[in-house]
Amino acid sequence: MKNSKSLPNIVHFFGPDGAGKTTQVNILVDLLSRQGIPTRKIWVRSPHTLAFLLWRLFVKIGFYRLVINPFGPPGKLPGVDRSRVLRRFWSSVEFLSVLPFIARVSYLKRHHVLIAERYLVDTVTTVAYFLDDLDFIKSWTSRLLLRFIPKDTAFVFLDTDYSTIFDRRAPLVTQKQSSSARRGYGAIPSCPVEPRSFIEFQRRAYASLSKSLDPLKIDTSKNSIKETSMIIIQSLGLDQ
Repeated sequence: MKNSKSLPNIVHFFGPDGAGKTTQVNILVDLLSRQGIPTRKIWVRSPHTLAFLLWRLFVKIGFYRLVINPFGPPGKLPGVDRSRVLRRFWSSVEFLSVLPFIARVSYLKRHHVLIAERYLVDTVTTVAYFLDDLDFIKSWTSRLLLRFIPKDTAFVFLDTDYSTIFDRRAPLVTQKQSSSARRGYGAIPSCPVEPRSFIEFQRRAYASLSKSLDPLKIDTSKNSIKETSMIIIQSLGLDQ
């Protein structure tokens, strides 16, 4: 059994919605907990606090752009993609809004190994999506946010193609029709299948960001759940 002191402060998962992050995070949290290692699961993705409230206000006054989803209601994103000034304004609001969550994570990691289903890599990607600007991930705001991630963080990039995500989630559409009418906490309304444009944007952003993060990358379309979890566990030096 591996001692918690030899584990990274944070195991930061990232990848497109539907790649299997939730499943693998739960497996890892359960394993560490059974081995007596103090563990916490965290989930941080924008928009938060002030950014979230502004998003809702902009939608209410009609200042938004639509994201069409063939499998559910359209998403309404704040119309902050319309000019450079608005993009700078929104990225600044997002930066300030996530700072309290960064402070909480900094406190929690003193006493726990943190397993992040989403954290600052996802925040940067989601802000870029709201701005409809992939170049945001190269901005000073993005670089500054990523510097808040502890140096000994282990990154796990779970990726898969859209057709695989669709095949996994499409059977849930009819089962969750009532929930699809509710807005989810994130970029688009709650729906089992996200728009292809959203997933493809995520994949491009994560692939670009991963170049500087040196993550463990796994294509979950080529591995079973068990095979994927074994790769992750072995990379962390853990016993099953």
